[in-house]
Amino acid sequence: MIIKNKKILGEVNVILDQISKVMQVERSTFYLLDKETNVLESIVTQGVHNIIITVPVGKGIVGTMFQQKRPIIENNTQKSTLFDNSYDEQLHFTTKSVLCVPIFNEKGKPIGALQSLNKKGGLFTEKDIKTLNSFATAISLIIKNSELYLASEHIKNNFSTLLDVFKVVSSELNLNKLIQVIMNKAAEITKSDRSSLFLVDEETGALWTVFAKGLENQIVRTKTGIVAEVAKNKKALIVNDPYNHPHFNASVDKQTKYRTKSILSVPVFNSKNDVLGVIQVINKLENDFNSADLDILTGFASQIRIAIENAKLFDQIQGMKNHLNILVQNLDNGIVTIDESLKINTVNDTFNKMFGLKKSQDLTNTHIDELSNSLKPLFLFCKETIATGEKNYQEELKIKISSKTSVTINVSVLPMQDAKGNVIGAIAVFNDISKEKRIQSNLSRYIPQHLVKQVMNHDNLSLLKGTYSKCSILFSDIRNFTTLTEEFGAIQIVELLNKYFEAMITSVHRYNGILDKYIGDAIMTVFGVPYANISDAKNAVNCALDMFAMLHNLNKNNSKSPTLNIGIGISTGNVVSGNIGSEKRFEYTVIGDSVNLAARLESATKVYNVNLLICEETYNEVKDDFHCREIDTLLVKGKNIPVKVFTVLSDKTKQLTKEQHDFNATYSEGLTHYKNEEFQKAIACFQAAIQLIPTDGPTKVFIERCSNNSKISI
Repeated sequence: MIIKNKKILGEVNVILDQISKVMQVERSTFYLLDKETNVLESIVTQGVHNIIITVPVGKGIVGTMFQQKRPIIENNTQKSTLFDNSYDEQLHFTTKSVLCVPIFNEKGKPIGALQSLNKKGGLFTEKDIKTLNSFATAISLIIKNSELYLASEHIKNNFSTLLDVFKVVSSELNLNKLIQVIMNKAAEITKSDRSSLFLVDEETGALWTVFAKGLENQIVRTKTGIVAEVAKNKKALIVNDPYNHPHFNASVDKQTKYRTKSILSVPVFNSKNDVLGVIQVINKLENDFNSADLDILTGFASQIRIAIENAKLFDQIQGMKNHLNILVQNLDNGIVTIDESLKINTVNDTFNKMFGLKKSQDLTNTHIDELSNSLKPLFLFCKETIATGEKNYQEELKIKISSKTSVTINVSVLPMQDAKGNVIGAIAVFNDISKEKRIQSNLSRYIPQHLVKQVMNHDNLSLLKGTYSKCSILFSDIRNFTTLTEEFGAIQIVELLNKYFEAMITSVHRYNGILDKYIGDAIMTVFGVPYANISDAKNAVNCALDMFAMLHNLNKNNSKSPTLNIGIGISTGNVVSGNIGSEKRFEYTVIGDSVNLAARLESATKVYNVNLLICEETYNEVKDDFHCREIDTLLVKGKNIPVKVFTVLSDKTKQLTKEQHDFNATYSEGLTHYKNEEFQKAIACFQAAIQLIPTDGPTKVFIERCSNNSKISI
């Protein structure tokens, strides 16, 4: 299974968008075979986020297609014996027709599948198979490229390890100590129990251990064995069963009372390609030694050579120092070095530009205690770092550089050490995050803080384009707001509204909602855009209940202000989300029937005298978490199919009273009679219900409606 890196997913997403457009289908999916579990896993599924679809090979339409290695067209899934509708139930989606084709690698073996669902305005044909097969070829190339990418990542990680060793080589002049560090690192990276370095005795030709982990107080000398064979042939050797190898010398094990189970040996050459010695690791802790371990140890062997040829290394370090000076001056970060007397040694140009310093304000040779009050906080931890040798870090430090200008930075203070490990100063690194903080602050006015970082760090900017996805929409509106504006002054109304909006948006952000817009005194909030979550509908209902609680506290704490009451409507369904508007001005919003339905449900709360109404799809997703009550079945304007609406009583952590249970049962019975147009029986039930809860609004509505034999549209 390939790793789902953002670059690869982005490329596949683009192809899936093209597939859906060319094929004229509702959505497309890319599956990849997991060889260990023998299942197909969805790598990218249009319209589905944070959910991986797994299909066993040989099961369902796509699993059967993969097993048979040939395309399948199913234009009536509901009658297909292969179709598994459990995925539709999980994703709240209806599959009507399916076309899927296998994806093959360069060896002709199936490695994945492409699937398109619900052909618009017709049936899938053989022509569609040819089209989808061409896209499957493109996906196959992406997979191949991703495998090359992962291989390069592995090489890069090994190279990074060697760079760490190189840093040690660059800072340590004691050869014996340096070899010890390198060999310990070699054992650590190859996950070996022991490591050793044998050098060739030019006089006798024997090999002896200048370092052997686990044999610190013993020196092993030998002219035989695997290590001698490697030195003689100048070739590395992997032996994972040494006791059955003809050149293995078991006498060393007897001498050291240690059992060797696996060996990896690599020759160390000098600049003339003569063998200086052999670097060896013993007993791989997990599995056997392989070619990857050989690559790593070969790199360590080259570092040993560098350490031995110390004079050449010193020249290289001097060259690197000059290169580093040039590099520091051109970094995007500000860099300042401070010596152990707390005087500034060097300052790069970026630091001066970052804090508005002119050339005449050169800080070189200035003691940090003599700096201006605005710059002193930048070097607050330098004394501590130099005294202790510990790193220090400051986040979001705001520095005022003029009466009108300030900069927000992150500061890292690192110790500088000499070759012997003594602290000789500190390096202060300054990262300007002013722009990032400004963007983050502006975004946080619209979306919750924890989503701000996801949006800022999201590589796939397709979320700014139009996308079709499922979400929940919440509309809230203040009751009788027009009357309030006529009774109270403008200043008082504005002050009250600001407090109201602050309380409501706190609830929205608490439950991961996104403020879409204010519409006068109304609020439109979206849950599930731009990032869908399986709990979007639940979050919307929790938000509504929290808004009522927040409003209660607001009214209680502002007794001198007019009392506010709100109605809320929540719907769940597919919407189009994206940047909508003109080139001069646009906004990120959602449009669709579900948006209109939420607004109409909010308006209907006034008819039934309830605070909250939710649609049937919302109810289906939250009914296991909340006590809900069916209110009515309405014919919504613009829709041909009536819509069931519900209200939410409380979450199910709270038990309903016996009175509430009896009321709900009686009301439900009356509603059933009403739907069957048995109005007299319905009135009897509703009148019995009103005796239990005399203030119930929907019951009063139905008593009046039954008397008039009428129904309602919204």
